[in-house]
Amino acid sequence: MAGLADNDTVTTIGEGGKRVWLYPKWIRGKMLTARTAVHWLLIVLLLIGPWIDIGGHPATRIDIPGRRIYFWGATLMATDGAYLLFLFGFVVFGVFFVTALFGRAWCGWSCPQTVFLESLIRPVERLIEGEPSKRRKLDAAPWKGSKFVKKGLKYAFYLVVAGGVGTTFTAYFLGRDGVIEAQLNPLSHPGGTATFVIITGLLLFDFAYFREQTCLVVCPYGRFQSVLLDRDSLAVLYDEGRGEPRGKAKDPNAGDCVDCKACVQVCPTGIDIRKGVQMECIQCMACIDACDSIMVKLQRDPGLIRLDSERHISASLAGKGKTDAPAAADSTASSAGAPAANTNWLSRAFRPRVVIYGLGLIAVFSILVFVLGNRQPVGLDLHRRSGVAPYVQMGDGSVQNSLELRIQNRSGEPRQFTVELVDEDGTNLLVPGGQLTVEAETTRQFPLFLIRPSELGGGDVELRVHDEQGFTDSVSIEFLAGSRPADDPRTGGEA
Repeated sequence: MAGLADNDTVTTIGEGGKRVWLYPKWIRGKMLTARTAVHWLLIVLLLIGPWIDIGGHPATRIDIPGRRIYFWGATLMATDGAYLLFLFGFVVFGVFFVTALFGRAWCGWSCPQTVFLESLIRPVERLIEGEPSKRRKLDAAPWKGSKFVKKGLKYAFYLVVAGGVGTTFTAYFLGRDGVIEAQLNPLSHPGGTATFVIITGLLLFDFAYFREQTCLVVCPYGRFQSVLLDRDSLAVLYDEGRGEPRGKAKDPNAGDCVDCKACVQVCPTGIDIRKGVQMECIQCMACIDACDSIMVKLQRDPGLIRLDSERHISASLAGKGKTDAPAAADSTASSAGAPAANTNWLSRAFRPRVVIYGLGLIAVFSILVFVLGNRQPVGLDLHRRSGVAPYVQMGDGSVQNSLELRIQNRSGEPRQFTVELVDEDGTNLLVPGGQLTVEAETTRQFPLFLIRPSELGGGDVELRVHDEQGFTDSVSIEFLAGSRPADDPRTGGEA
């Protein structure tokens, strides 16, 4: 924007490339209240998943050895890869849609990095070490007495949080019993122990040192957002038309911005939001609370920094005659000076980018609901047994086919299945053991044998599979017939 400094460097990189440590202030406001409530809801959901049961299984667990996923009452097995594909598509389109409409809401409100850092780590740091001025003084002080105690308490808390999250993360894969066993006896599960140590170490490093650098350096989403946002996407923006020129509160020629830098002091990534949209902004909206608090004290309208679209801000500037603002030339305003383009939520919602993302989201979600709603409690697959001749001609002239029936029981209780021929055309079905029992959420393979007189030749054979719970389905396979004698080695000999 006109007259504002260029964004030519990352705010946390000082002269010579040295890290600039941030000491963001805490400011009370409606945005902080709402964000904290969302953060703690997500923290609870994230941490309780592996530790509570739903339907006899952990609420959330990725059971790699058992090849199944438990997710809040739903069980997905290894053969349910299509559902995971649609679920992944739903998440992708959801991120696209939310970003195009609401900007970087994920970063400031839902990302685990921000959730833990801003609603757990920084509050405890403030409780132990005090406000920014006291923390700066403490960091500059020599290591003695109170500094050892305060830093020790702080890092001990970081270790507890990192260990708790690391334990929960490992429990997502090992289960609660497995992770506890791995921690009591590390050698009993080296993989689980290594996972816990690595996650705990990375989190401790992040909490104690790396912090906002994760967002600025490691995470690609800040850069990726450039292809998802447009001039109508919501972002945290400074109204230059109201704020400039900056000056003293008593200056009649100055704008509403008194250059108090409260917005900069509360920013967790250290940026000056008055410079416009920046990659470092995670849309936490702390600057909105800070600026509104100053406007209230000055008895001026809040909203100098607000959640708005670039097009709306530019239209407002054009209406006030500040045509030097970027993109003001392509903005439209009414003759009275009020912005006329994309100033309400309906016009922002029904624009091509949002509509395309929204339709994609609806389509993927509809397919996901349909396939899950029509998902059978039992999966069947009939195929020929491997390592066995496809058919064998018996001594009495009949022909035998060796098959294998694969039954996947997706329900939470054991089931007993009966297999029978659909058509009685002279074909005989041999089922070793009679009824087939499959335990809950497991898959088993059972050998079957079809025998028919050679004069009937080949053709499709259909089998019906049913159980006492009311499940019934059919599978078919082509019966192979031949004329080789039973002692011909190419047939596999007699059965």
